[in-house]
Amino acid sequence: MEKKTIGKFIAALRRANGMTQRELGERLFVSDKTVSRWECDECTPELSLLPSIAEIFGITTDELLRGERNRADAAEGTERQRARSDKQFRWMLEQKRRKYRSLTLISVGVILLGWIAAMVANLAFAKGLIAFCLALAFALVSEICQICFAVNARILPDAEDDTYTERIEAENSHIVKTAVGISFCNLVFVAFCLPLTPLLCGSNFGLTFSAWLLYGTLSAAIGFVLAFLLYNFFIRKALCNCGLLVLSDKRMQAIQRNNRLLKKSMAISLGIALCFGIVIFTWNCIGISRLAKKTTLETCTDFKNYVESDYELWLLNGCTHIDENGDVIITSHPENYKVYKEIINAQGEVICEYYYNPNLYHEIRFFGTAEDPMPVTIITTEDFYNARKVFQTVESTFYVLIAADFAIAAIVCCVVMGKRKIAERGAERRAEGPTRTEG
Repeated sequence: MEKKTIGKFIAALRRANGMTQRELGERLFVSDKTVSRWECDECTPELSLLPSIAEIFGITTDELLRGERNRADAAEGTERQRARSDKQFRWMLEQKRRKYRSLTLISVGVILLGWIAAMVANLAFAKGLIAFCLALAFALVSEICQICFAVNARILPDAEDDTYTERIEAENSHIVKTAVGISFCNLVFVAFCLPLTPLLCGSNFGLTFSAWLLYGTLSAAIGFVLAFLLYNFFIRKALCNCGLLVLSDKRMQAIQRNNRLLKKSMAISLGIALCFGIVIFTWNCIGISRLAKKTTLETCTDFKNYVESDYELWLLNGCTHIDENGDVIITSHPENYKVYKEIINAQGEVICEYYYNPNLYHEIRFFGTAEDPMPVTIITTEDFYNARKVFQTVESTFYVLIAADFAIAAIVCCVVMGKRKIAERGAERRAEGPTRTEG
């Protein structure tokens, strides 16, 4: 028969109350090593500590000295201890949960500050690259903070007592899922600011708000889809293998079914996106110049009359011209834009001379020979920029369709997964129904 000692009794009471050696030591103002020595029967608590120990565990000093509960009250005391232990454990979980939520708000706040900093740098100071670098820096700070908060919030299970192991694993898994969610937010935020880089926007001055909203949303959607796929196919499996994420067998089977659905939907979406990509490539091969309205003139006289009359009409309309951004500029000195030109044949003879404003024309191309350069094709600057607007609108529409394609696939997957989850919960409730009725 096992000998009953104070140390073993204290160890049993501590485990029953869901306390660690450190927590018990803190309440008695001693170290966890001292508590360990008590439980290993290397020494016994001081007499002055016995009433405090008895009060903590809800027993009498006499029971503590004898190393066992009174037989008459043993069953009732065990139930009370179990209820108290569960209550203390729930209170501890709730406290940690609230603390972790509060700290998570700090990470979210850092992301919002990064968004404000990127907006100021891009819209107020026209520094696209600096805006992206600020966004990246704030996202990294948010990610590092969240990792530290998650590590600090994790609960270490007691190797000697597995009473609350499942609940601890569930809580730790919830912490990991929250950290992954914050990582998703950081990644989407960086992807949203990615078009501000000169490599993508083609300028060191960033983007306008409307252009940033359009291309940033498209980039963020692509980043979210890629992160979602990586998490479902690789990251979640790695977290489970490391023991950071614990999932039940039913949950793992549901995840495998969902992954098969994701693979099918993504294959269809990629096929549709590839078709749109071919259309965009063909559209770029056509080019803006082929879409612009052209004027073809067969003789030098017609060409001279066209450009000079167009120049005179420009003077009458207020001496305006269109800059490289397609904006109309009013000029107070039209003579600065008047250019004299000559058309010379192969023998060096001048066959046509004319005055024109080069700002009015995007392209003047002669298609004849050295003897006779006619006919000539003219594209005005106004027609070119009108064609460019149409070209960019059509191109942006196809990009939006690609994003919509992936968004629709994601929505369909979420709806199907949601219906499956509801059906599984309904089946579990139906299975538990008879058992509850019998109880």
